Amino acid sequence: MELDEKPLPDPPPDFVLKAVMAARQKGRAAFDAAFPAEVVLFDWIGGLPRLIIAGRMAALRVPDLLAQGPLSSEEIATRLGQDVDAMHRSLRVCAAHGLFTLRGDGRFENNRLSRALETGTPSRTRDFFEYYSSASNVAAWRDFPETLRTGENAFDRVHGVSVWDWFDAHPHERETFAQAMMGMSVMVAPFVAKMYPFHELGTLCDVGGGRGTLLSELLVRNPGLKGILCDAPGVLDSARSLVAARGLVDRMDLVPGSFFDEVPSGADAYLLKTVLHDWDDRRCEKILGVVRKAMKPGAKVLVVEQLVERLADDPMGTGSDVQMMIVCGEGRERGRDEFAALLDRSGFALGRVFEGPVTAVIEGVAR
Repeated sequence: MELDEKPLPDPPPDFVLKAVMAARQKGRAAFDAAFPAEVVLFDWIGGLPRLIIAGRMAALRVPDLLAQGPLSSEEIATRLGQDVDAMHRSLRVCAAHGLFTLRGDGRFENNRLSRALETGTPSRTRDFFEYYSSASNVAAWRDFPETLRTGENAFDRVHGVSVWDWFDAHPHERETFAQAMMGMSVMVAPFVAKMYPFHELGTLCDVGGGRGTLLSELLVRNPGLKGILCDAPGVLDSARSLVAARGLVDRMDLVPGSFFDEVPSGADAYLLKTVLHDWDDRRCEKILGVVRKAMKPGAKVLVVEQLVERLADDPMGTGSDVQMMIVCGEGRERGRDEFAALLDRSGFALGRVFEGPVTAVIEGVAR
C-alpha cells in the first residue's frame, strides 16, 4: 500500500491495545512460569542468532520469492546463489519459531509473519530486520561490555564515526534505515493524529521530518492545517513524490534546515518525532534551543517519543532505550519528568501530555 490522498486506517481504541499488550505480558509470564528457569533462559540464547538469520532471509527477499507459492530449500538456494544445505537448515529454524511454514512435502511457504517481511509493506518491516541485523549494528552490540562499563556509545567507538556519518559513507544502509523509519512513521501516524488536537494550529513545522510521512498524514486529516517540512536538501528531494501523491503540494512547504543550526521561523508549532531519543541531554538542549529561537512566546513544540519511566517494564520501550545507548549519540528514552526538565532548561514550560499505547505527544510552550 502506497500513501495517497486518503488518511491511513485508524488504529484500534487505546483501551483495546493496552488490554491486548497487558494480556501478552501476563501470558508470557505464565508460560515462562510453567517451565524450569534453565529452559526459559535458553530461549534468550537464541535471540541474536534468530535476528541475524531472519534478517538475512529478509535481505535476500526470501518472502518475496515465496509470495509466488511454496518452494523447496534447494529451489530457494539455487535462485539466490546460496548453499542448499545451509539454506534448508536456516529456513528450518525460522519455521520452528513461526517464521515461514515447513510443509509436509518439504517445501517452505509464507505465513502471516513472513508475509509482513515482503518488500513494500507499509510498515517496512523487512527494512527493520535488515537494518537491525546489519554487520555494523551487530558489531556495535558486540562491544556492549565496554558501554556497560563506561556508559559511552559503542557505535562511535567500534567504527570510528557516528552512525549518521556511517550512513553517509554507506548509502545502502542509510536507505534501509530511512525506509525503516518511514515504516515506523506509518505505524504511529494514526495514533499521533488522534492524540493531539492539531485542528487548533494554523501552521505546523516538522523538524527532521524525513520524507514527510507523519506531517502529510496530519495535513490529510486536518484540511485547515498548513505544513513546513524541514530536513536536509537530499531528504526533501525524496519527499516530493510523497507530497504530490497525497495532494499536498499547495499546503506543504519544503524548507532545508537542520535542528542543530537553523529551522524556519514563525510556525504555530514545531514537531520533533523520535529526534530527542537519539541524543544526550546536552545535545537535546541544543536542538530545543535552535527550535526555540525560531518561535514566538506561546508557540508550541510537540515532542513525539515513547515515555519510558525509570521503573518501566515495557519490553519495547526499555529495549529501544538500550539500542539508543549503544548506537546513537548517548541517546536514551525518557520519562515525563526528564522531558519536563529538558524543556524547562531550553526555554519551554511543560504543557499537555498525551500518552497512547505506543507513543506520546509531550507539549512544550515557549516562554
